[in-house]
Amino acid sequence: MAIAPQTPAHRHWTALEAYLQPLEDDKMELDEFLKHWDVTREEIAYICDCSLTTVNHWFSQGEHRRFPSEKHKQKLALAHHIWATIETEPKYLQTLREMYIKKHRQR
Repeated sequence: MAIAPQTPAHRHWTALEAYLQPLEDDKMELDEFLKHWDVTREEIAYICDCSLTTVNHWFSQGEHRRFPSEKHKQKLALAHHIWATIETEPKYLQTLREMYIKKHRQR
């Protein structure tokens, strides 16, 4: 007996939009992110979906220094939110997520 797929309700779309297009207030400065998480520059590049060269410019001094864009700050805020949330999530949610990931890797 197959289960019929569920049609996403308005609340589903609202939740998805919150993750895909973070609100303007959902930004985190690089130095604030680094106060919470011990990550490498390579890992920051992965989180922010940018090159290592770009991240290195954020740490440089002088005329070649650049700053993270608003989109980069949103990605830092999202990573912080996810990582902080999983620290306190119930064990059963961790188990469900692991089952979901395992199921999709088998395909």
